[in-house]
Amino acid sequence: MTKKMASQNCDDLLPFICIEHSVVLVKENKSWEEALEHCRGLSSLTNTNVRYDFLSLQPQDELDFIMNKVMRAESVEVWIGLRFLAGDWLWVNGADILHADLPLCPTRGRHCGVLSKTSAGSMEARDCSERKNFFCYSYKP
Repeated sequence: MTKKMASQNCDDLLPFICIEHSVVLVKENKSWEEALEHCRGLSSLTNTNVRYDFLSLQPQDELDFIMNKVMRAESVEVWIGLRFLAGDWLWVNGADILHADLPLCPTRGRHCGVLSKTSAGSMEARDCSERKNFFCYSYKP
């Protein structure tokens, strides 16, 4: 069976596939805390079971897909849900930290994580008060 694309009348009712990505790039510059509040304040108009949070990443995640979205940001760096608290790095959604490239003791004030257009996917620590674009993701609890 061969599959071909063809033109159709726009009024024809046909089956379709809808692909929805759970990762959302928000092109507003906010501090890390403001971005966290923004993500958690989002809601789905079509599905009340969907919630949003700050994006967490694991080494096995589709980094090329995420970095492609980073390149579309209006800021050079994009906030993610990574935070240094009480001597440890953590993902705000509770996921395990599986990255080895994070500083064990970040410099003072640089306690929030970013992905950068120039970093090839490694996470970096920045001052949480800086204003950047950010990633949210949707999930079903």
